[in-house]
Amino acid sequence: MGFTKWVDEQSKVVKIILFFPIWGWIFGFLYRLFKFIETNEIATLIGMILFLIPITGFVLSIIDIVFIITEDKLKVLVPGGENFGINGKVSSEEEKKDEEKTEDNKAEETKNESSDEKAE
Repeated sequence: MGFTKWVDEQSKVVKIILFFPIWGWIFGFLYRLFKFIETNEIATLIGMILFLIPITGFVLSIIDIVFIITEDKLKVLVPGGENFGINGKVSSEEEKKDEEKTEDNKAEETKNESSDEKAE
């Protein structure tokens, strides 16, 4: 959707302003709402609901701001993030690329093994 892509493309300073803990729970809720609409992941739904509770929303917005400062992206209860172990699958593009590389490596190993057997 447009909102999550727009937030992800912003600079670190803009993200810090958007997710500042006093009003950051609003943007945290909206970000997770639109992310849930895109991905339908249960962890995002849980995060969205937690942002509606005043104290947890404030605490989670502090966690968001820490991740934005340190890693320049949202990671908690967001697809591709940490998710507190709620989802076993992480749908990040990096992990998909890693899986493809391991599949390619396995295919090469089988080719090498078959060529070694032919050589004997």
